[in-house]
Amino acid sequence: MSYRNPQSPKCHGPRVLTGYALYGSEIVILENELLRVVINVGRGAMIPEFLYKPADLDVLFKNPSGLRPMGTFAVSSYDVQPLTDHHPGGWYECFPSGSAPVKHKGASLGFHGEVWGLPFELNAVHEDNDACCATMTAFTIRTPWKLVKTFSLKKDDPTLYVEETATNLGAVDLAVHWGQHPMFGAPFLDERCVIEISGATVLDTRENPMTPRRWPWDSEGADLSKVRGPQSHKGKMVYVTDLTDGRYRVVSPTWKLAFELRWDKQQFPFCWLYENAGELGASWFGRAYTLALEPFTGLPKALEEGKGIIPIAAGKSETVRFEARIARCQ
Repeated sequence: MSYRNPQSPKCHGPRVLTGYALYGSEIVILENELLRVVINVGRGAMIPEFLYKPADLDVLFKNPSGLRPMGTFAVSSYDVQPLTDHHPGGWYECFPSGSAPVKHKGASLGFHGEVWGLPFELNAVHEDNDACCATMTAFTIRTPWKLVKTFSLKKDDPTLYVEETATNLGAVDLAVHWGQHPMFGAPFLDERCVIEISGATVLDTRENPMTPRRWPWDSEGADLSKVRGPQSHKGKMVYVTDLTDGRYRVVSPTWKLAFELRWDKQQFPFCWLYENAGELGASWFGRAYTLALEPFTGLPKALEEGKGIIPIAAGKSETVRFEARIARCQ
């Protein structure tokens, strides 16, 4: 694969648009007949837009504070949570750690890891009549990881295919606590939405210790499969596991559409469920309305406890794959 001439872009079918920037951050756009997927190469290869063309609908959440210029960015401020200040919403990645700041073999890793705020380098793009793809690479700073991501679309297919390979460039064996963090928002998200997931067990953060309960019920007897409206001013954080299948759907009766994500449940046996339905506290003070369903290797203290991780020996690699699609429903 190689770069194509951005001066004569393809204007139909699967295609990759390059040569764009936002606040100094390189942007790549993948399109086909049904999807438009924007990738912020310069900011963690995160996805700020996942738009279903027939409905002109972007399903992802937008931070009410917007995207801030790179000049205001301080990715190494590990005593705070810069992700909350600087991510624009959408779909980002937690690697090589998730959740709270943690030390792993002497390296201080911040909230949700390193990759979300690192610039990737666009290595190659490819397009033909049947498919298109873009490949990009990042190197972490405080840990010796190389992460290569390839995003692909196929002709007449409302599915984004994501393949990632993490390589341990160090001379010692390491582990990763890995997660994907897509955040859904209005107008796709509303109080009529329903979560479908093949989970058998729910662990609720409001309990200490957390007591396993059967999906979809939380510790207060509420139905977790039902999304709350922004006027509720409530939130939740639970962990779904014992999955029979690595798959979930967020179904919108309003739009008669569903967002579906698929993955290997052996690699990612947990799905974190975070909801902010207009919570009045920090950091959005009632301005946020979002739902995040996050495939993860383990629970928040995975690296400290040595379980819920993917061990990768020195010089070795691990490849993971995800499929995100929009489906019509009744």
